[in-house]
Amino acid sequence: MASGKHSNEAMLLEWLRSNKNTVFASHDIQLHCVQWIREYYEHYVSPDTMSRLWRKMREEYNTDKENSGLHRWGLSYREITRDGFDDSRTKKYEVSDAN
Repeated sequence: MASGKHSNEAMLLEWLRSNKNTVFASHDIQLHCVQWIREYYEHYVSPDTMSRLWRKMREEYNTDKENSGLHRWGLSYREITRDGFDDSRTKKYEVSDAN
């Protein structure tokens, strides 16, 4: 359990850092990230809030990479497109160390 107050952004970035090099979809943030925050921080966050924050982080990274939260935390992301996913309409992402 983590102590102290953490922003939603910091908690999401910590979850992303702990899931580096793992392919995930936005619904994973709504489910697994929210559950992880509840267990690790003992803090409730709305799935929709975390989903909007993830979208904002991606937009920020794409428009101003050097000043984005992902980049400041030493992370980068890419959208994954592969054949064989169960639902080709679902976007997949992968977070890794920044180059």
